Amino acid sequence: MKNTFVAALVLLALLIAPAFAGNEKNFTYLALGDSVPFGINPLLLPPYTTHIPQPSDFVGYPETIADREHLLQSKKLANASCPGETSASFLDVNQLDLGCNSPHVVPGLPPFPPFKTSVGLKTPYTVSQMEFATDQLKNNKHINLVTLMIGANDVLLAIQQAGCAPPPAGALCSEAAVIGAIGPYADNLATILTNIRANYKGTLILVGYYAPMSPDFDPIALALNKTMAAVGAHFGARVADAYMPFKAASRPSGDACTAGLVIRLPAGAPTPCDIHPTERGRNILATIVELAQ
Repeated sequence: MKNTFVAALVLLALLIAPAFAGNEKNFTYLALGDSVPFGINPLLLPPYTTHIPQPSDFVGYPETIADREHLLQSKKLANASCPGETSASFLDVNQLDLGCNSPHVVPGLPPFPPFKTSVGLKTPYTVSQMEFATDQLKNNKHINLVTLMIGANDVLLAIQQAGCAPPPAGALCSEAAVIGAIGPYADNLATILTNIRANYKGTLILVGYYAPMSPDFDPIALALNKTMAAVGAHFGARVADAYMPFKAASRPSGDACTAGLVIRLPAGAPTPCDIHPTERGRNILATIVELAQ
């Protein structure tokens, strides 16, 4: 059954639209980034289902913001985020990522095809996310809000490549991998923001990360958010930091998983919860972005 599903996804790749097909030219909100703004829900993907999802089946915080601000029905949102995107693959599709342009590999499961060419994106394009964003910002002067959430996959890829055990056992290994990933991430983020600001002077919000489960994830979120704020300051970017709001909402439960801020997985899964937010978690992300405007 899993092989049938993967084969069907490969066939779907033949149906993906060309680079900029079907994009509205009068949208006002451009959302960029990884699987969190895309709204990944692992329960809609293997091994938890054999159904082939549509991009519209996933809901991220940009859709929550657009719904609150009455942008959805008038097609004022372009959500260009891509699950698994790293800051490197954001700039160059030939760079490694965790599932956007490269297969998503989970130990013990068949590799999941690149998301961009299998399930597809909410705003179809085949080039890099940077190239797509630059094209839109050059040609659509109606855009008045750009949000960007990128960087978590940089450190997760570094941890994976280092072969670190899950925390807390692999905490020291993970810490070293994170430290090694932060420098290149900062450089890539500066390049991304330089390209955005070359074509857009409006509101630019960098969305920071939360600790998805136990406190072992705190150093990852804090390192990314610190770097994001430091780099963003040079480009007039505002930061919507999810770390403390998620911490506050997790009390008295103790962590985001127990508090229902991230998606709970079925019994027998490797971890109790996934790292992606539930509707409650998305509402927090949408609120902090709105407050940052």
